Amino acid sequence: MRKLLYIAGILMLMLVAGYFITHAVIRRQLDEALLKLPSSLKVTYGSVNPDILGRSLVVNDIQATDSGRRLSARRLVIHGINYLSLAASRKNISLTSITLAGIKAEQPAKFFMAGDLELDSVRIADLDHPTDSFLFGAIRLNAEKLSITPPGAYQTIHVTHLLLDSKRSSLQIDSLKLIPTVDKKELGGIKGHQVDCVTASGEGVQIEALDVMALLHHRLIADKITIRHNNIYVFRDRRLPLQPGRKPLPMDYLKDLPLSIRVQSVKVGKSTFSYEEFPAKGNKTGVLKILHMTISVSPFINHPAAGDPAYVTLVTEGSLMGSGSVTATTKMPLRKGDPYRVEGAFHQLDVTTLNPPAENLGSIHLESGMLNSLAFQFEMTEEKATGRIIGEYHGLVVDKLRGKDEKKVDKVKSFFLKHFIIPKDKDRTLPESKRTGKVDYKHDPERYFSYYLLHALLVGVKSSFSLGFLLPG
Repeated sequence: MRKLLYIAGILMLMLVAGYFITHAVIRRQLDEALLKLPSSLKVTYGSVNPDILGRSLVVNDIQATDSGRRLSARRLVIHGINYLSLAASRKNISLTSITLAGIKAEQPAKFFMAGDLELDSVRIADLDHPTDSFLFGAIRLNAEKLSITPPGAYQTIHVTHLLLDSKRSSLQIDSLKLIPTVDKKELGGIKGHQVDCVTASGEGVQIEALDVMALLHHRLIADKITIRHNNIYVFRDRRLPLQPGRKPLPMDYLKDLPLSIRVQSVKVGKSTFSYEEFPAKGNKTGVLKILHMTISVSPFINHPAAGDPAYVTLVTEGSLMGSGSVTATTKMPLRKGDPYRVEGAFHQLDVTTLNPPAENLGSIHLESGMLNSLAFQFEMTEEKATGRIIGEYHGLVVDKLRGKDEKKVDKVKSFFLKHFIIPKDKDRTLPESKRTGKVDYKHDPERYFSYYLLHALLVGVKSSFSLGFLLPG
């Protein structure tokens, strides 16, 4: 019995001695490794707690700075360390997990993140060059706050409560905001040409069946993206010159992104879209709003493969200025040379709700009118848009304004609008041919797709009137 107690005591002393020796060795190795870092990189830590039997290591209060960038972590925990193997070789290291808790990473005016990070099934081919040979099987990032200002951008992305989990193949974001870093009227002056100044917010972002590891290789692969609600505001100053150069069509733009996208469906819940414009001529801005807007995209692909459909289908629904409804289906071609196909309709639109933008941007006042229906269908290529519109309306009375913010009616032009150019009624008692307008609009490659789409529609509306060529625009 005494011998057993004696042996047990010796083993206990060896374990205690081993702990202190291991602790001292690890701390010395850490300090030696820190001395080898570039002079610009400063790293400190509070305490080191190795656990030989538990095969773990805990490092507390880590602080790192490098050329203005700062990183801190309340605790680093490593599980699955084979201390005996590590003492023999620094090659082919396998770890169960690495956890960084209480992270704060910051690069002033460019990046900030606060949260936790966990990596599982970690493999390091060479501990002396860990960043060159660092692999992991799973990742879980829980970011309470995240802010990013992309290089050369004048907007900052703010994210709250982001959870990325490769084991669950999901990404969740509570809220997402895009906020300009300069005043909306200053941005165009800085750029020297017309530019969209965008302020946006989104809530309830969720990506399902996400291949998280593919993100590391610039590939977004998922089954479904849903956004519960968006609020998007866009401002443009048309007093500035248009940016010269050819503007890509939507699919050309998507194909040029440094990210391969393959998502089966995207759905956006009821949202608000506001567009404010300062006209080239005039003293006041006009605002156009689409309320209760929903969006669905299927599939969302930018690099097609064999077996993929010919088109990306975009379906939008909403209420223009809160009146009536508008639906539109846009088929965007995945094959070069195929046309864009657009069809949809406006229903029960009280046109007087359009007066705020119509008066300031178009110098017209809508006294009355109900647009019962305006159906449109046309194709758009790189050369031109062709198709038709069919309208039905009642009680439409339009006045032409003098402009210059006076809001005074130009009686002569208004007389011609009311009595010769725009009939007061066009209902179903008229033959369809009398309510049909031809879409035939040449594409200006220096204009954006939204301009191309809107003016193709307006050309169809103008051509539905016998004297529509007299209308401005």
